[in-house]
Amino acid sequence: MPKISVIIPTHSRSHLLPRAVASAQAAGSDVEVIVVDDASIDETAAVCRKLDGIKYIRLDRNQGVAGARNLGLMHSQGEYVSFLDDDDLRLPGSLDLQAAQLDAHPDAGFVCGGMVMADQNYQPTGEMTHPGHASGDVFWHIMKLDFPVMGLSTLIRKQCFLKVGLLRRHLIDIDDWDIFVRLAEVYPAIIIDEAVGIYRQPTPSSNQGSSSRAAQLNRVARHQRRLLQLPRALLATREERRRIRRVTLNRIADTLLFSAARNIPQREFREAGRNIRVAVLLNPLRALRPGSYRKLFEIWFAKTPAG
Repeated sequence: MPKISVIIPTHSRSHLLPRAVASAQAAGSDVEVIVVDDASIDETAAVCRKLDGIKYIRLDRNQGVAGARNLGLMHSQGEYVSFLDDDDLRLPGSLDLQAAQLDAHPDAGFVCGGMVMADQNYQPTGEMTHPGHASGDVFWHIMKLDFPVMGLSTLIRKQCFLKVGLLRRHLIDIDDWDIFVRLAEVYPAIIIDEAVGIYRQPTPSSNQGSSSRAAQLNRVARHQRRLLQLPRALLATREERRRIRRVTLNRIADTLLFSAARNIPQREFREAGRNIRVAVLLNPLRALRPGSYRKLFEIWFAKTPAG
């Protein structure tokens, strides 16, 4: 049986698959790669027939990313599992590196590393995200969005995953955030310094699930109310939960305004408008303060060529 299972959900993006699969296979020495074809209408099936060493699962009806991931999980045989989107890449040896950490810390639910940010052509932007916290209890950090975590950057102990439940299909684009909150409620996390993957950053026109930042963070804000009712969260006082809520909404408003400032020089005015609108709806006191817009215009003019 393989030690690690990498689950790649895909829908009608066959041109991206070979590179993603090859990166997963190069990331570990004992890896099974499971491609879940979520009712693609392109050449995905034909492309997968030419890929060596993969397990191919075809869905006749589209189940969405979370549904496809759950099906892949049910067909996986590895002790540890990782999720890889079809347009992201794992770095060589990264799965073995993370598996060694889970071997050494049997109480940990998952291990998380950094991610190299890249543009649509997989060219690094010079940015890298990292959790920025020590190993251990990261529940509140993830809850308040102070802990960048995705399937790409993590390796999860399958037994722990199954104990907290599967991914929730109705949480479009935020199913991974939800599952990591639920994992961190029960299990400690291991944090490593190294980058483990390359994240292809979305744009408003890239058709990636996370390309609409405003819609995604709006769902986060709504769903956090439910997560604040988890048993671990209810151990905190009402005032502590309110503080976490305020911190999160402040972070969301700041993120959306910063995104709007980056949209405008690219002439992505519709996306900028959506970001500002959702920021105001979710957190009007934060979004409408003069300092927020002063910072926005500073970024705008810094990115706009003179003349």
